[in-house]
Amino acid sequence: DNLPDAWRTVGPYLAAQPGAPVLVVGGQAKSIGLFAAGIAVALGSTRVDYIDTSHTRVALAASLGANAQHVTGKEPWLRKGTPIHGGGYAVTVDASNHRWGLDYAVRTLAPGGTATSVGFYLFKGTPLPLWQMYLNESTFRIGLSNPRADLPAVLELVASGRFQPGKVTTRVADWDDAAEAFLEPGTKAVVARARTTTGA
Repeated sequence: DNLPDAWRTVGPYLAAQPGAPVLVVGGQAKSIGLFAAGIAVALGSTRVDYIDTSHTRVALAASLGANAQHVTGKEPWLRKGTPIHGGGYAVTVDASNHRWGLDYAVRTLAPGGTATSVGFYLFKGTPLPLWQMYLNESTFRIGLSNPRADLPAVLELVASGRFQPGKVTTRVADWDDAAEAFLEPGTKAVVARARTTTGA
């Protein structure tokens, strides 16, 4: 479900605003943030900025065509909510699972922009800059994805060759090795059952 989860953060908004600039704050939702950046590039965003604390994920985002930058989360411009892209972003994605990532994704929205978070915030009282959001007419979306509804559009994009999710895969494992594969450090593990042949 990671691909449709990423699709819902950028696909509908780029359909409504073709070419709109996109920001992805990568992090704990490792593959989802990378997929979102790759999908945004494939859908023709004029600028896709990707920031992350992981050098590995920054390199993967760059390989997908994003303007990728390593951050520590403590940069003054990041803490102030200063957009890398002048004028802000019509679409932002928070895949960081950090308060600073969520704050940056919301604060860098252009007027009328939409921020979507795919992370889990279990902290009591996770803050949002509501006054800025009010003045900016911002939309914030968070919640479960609906993979079945978005899967046809994702598969069509992959089949077109414009988006190659395999670049994010760090391991392909047999079904019997799934537990080990998912515990191994990396960005995205894919497991598959062995194909069986049936006699005629």
